[in-house]
Amino acid sequence: MSLWNMILAEAKFVYADLFRRKSTLVMIIAYPYILTLFVVLLGYAMGSRQVFIERTGAPPEIFFITAGFLLISILGVSDDLLWRPNFELWMGTLQYVLISPLPRIYRYIAIPFPRLLIVILIGATSIVPVYMYYYGLGGLVEGAAVILLALISGLFFTTPIMVLMGIIYGISGESWRIINIVRPLLMILLGAYYPRYLMPLMGRIVSYLIPSSHIVEVIQLMIIEKLDVLYALSLIGIATALFILYAPIGIKSINYWETKKLREGIR
Repeated sequence: MSLWNMILAEAKFVYADLFRRKSTLVMIIAYPYILTLFVVLLGYAMGSRQVFIERTGAPPEIFFITAGFLLISILGVSDDLLWRPNFELWMGTLQYVLISPLPRIYRYIAIPFPRLLIVILIGATSIVPVYMYYYGLGGLVEGAAVILLALISGLFFTTPIMVLMGIIYGISGESWRIINIVRPLLMILLGAYYPRYLMPLMGRIVSYLIPSSHIVEVIQLMIIEKLDVLYALSLIGIATALFILYAPIGIKSINYWETKKLREGIR
């Protein structure tokens, strides 16, 4: 079976499950709105809208609808990748997957691509209507640009996740507890809700090592209207370089875990 066939099979699995559980589809679409409503109402109760605009450079509604969209787009693409070995273990299929004759890395490369189409759906139903309400037809163009950058960001997050998979599963086994510790830290370090320039020095250094955080910064500069084209291109270039750099490391990490699992056996 070729990689293309693997992607098609993964797409059929993802979309069939999504349309079978329509409540999940509704929640995915509603998530950016729910989170924005919660954070904005809490912010209005505790502080001033004007102070937020002065601090970040963007209205809170625009900032948080964008942050919610970015978070669910990036993690929605990478979460299934990070959790897949545990899901297969819980379903009792891990041993069959490990001994399959297919190139093992194909499975993990195929996982993100069908989910990228869902990112377009989320963006079209969340940030585009809000942007058009605030900016008119210009918001449609800006929303399309943000969706495109979110697709790149979601894709670029896959290789560092593969590195993490090899480290977490290779050292601690299929430990969902460690994943539940690492995942919230990644949500913060991406910079979607907590911009990098507000982070302490150590947080910024770690954030710079995540390819997607550079794309998130480009989007944030866009919504506060301080985007410099050369600086944005340099950030995208850094993100691309990191994505490429992590790819062979991620492949070796996953191969290390799977080889170790084949040697030890499934408990």
